[in-house]
Amino acid sequence: MTIDFRPDESDLAEAVRLVRFGRDALHAAKLKLDDAGYTCETLSELYAGCAGLIADWAGRRYQSIPEYIVRSAIEYRHRHGRSY
Repeated sequence: MTIDFRPDESDLAEAVRLVRFGRDALHAAKLKLDDAGYTCETLSELYAGCAGLIADWAGRRYQSIPEYIVRSAIEYRHRHGRSY
C-alpha cells in the first residue's frame, strides 16, 4: 500500500495565494519604512524571496536591472534626502 502525501491542486492554489498576500504585505511595509527614511535589508530580502518564488512558479526568470535605472534611483533618493 502506497500513501500519496502530495498536495492536491486546491492546496497549491491556496499556497500561491498566501505567498502573494505575503509579498504584497512585505512590499507595503518596505514602502512605509522607505517613506519614513528607514531601510531594512532583511525585509528587502524577504520581499525579494517571495517575489522570486512567485515569478518562478509563473515560469519567469530574473532579469537584471539596467545600470542607468539603478543610478537614477540612487540620484532620486539623494535629491530627496534619503540615504542608500
